[in-house]
Amino acid sequence: AYQPENLKGLKVVVVANLKPRKMKFGISEAMLLASGEGESLSLFIPHKDAKPGDKLK
Repeated sequence: AYQPENLKGLKVVVVANLKPRKMKFGISEAMLLASGEGESLSLFIPHKDAKPGDKLK
């Protein structure tokens, strides 16, 4: 699992505008995309030239 402080300043792929869901930390309306099993997850990291708001193709 990733800690919030380790994600600061990092570009990641996010699915946004999801139906609000109550989580133990508050309300979530988005999801970071990652792959792996159990605690061994890897975030999907976009190309270094990607800009916030770019669409996936």
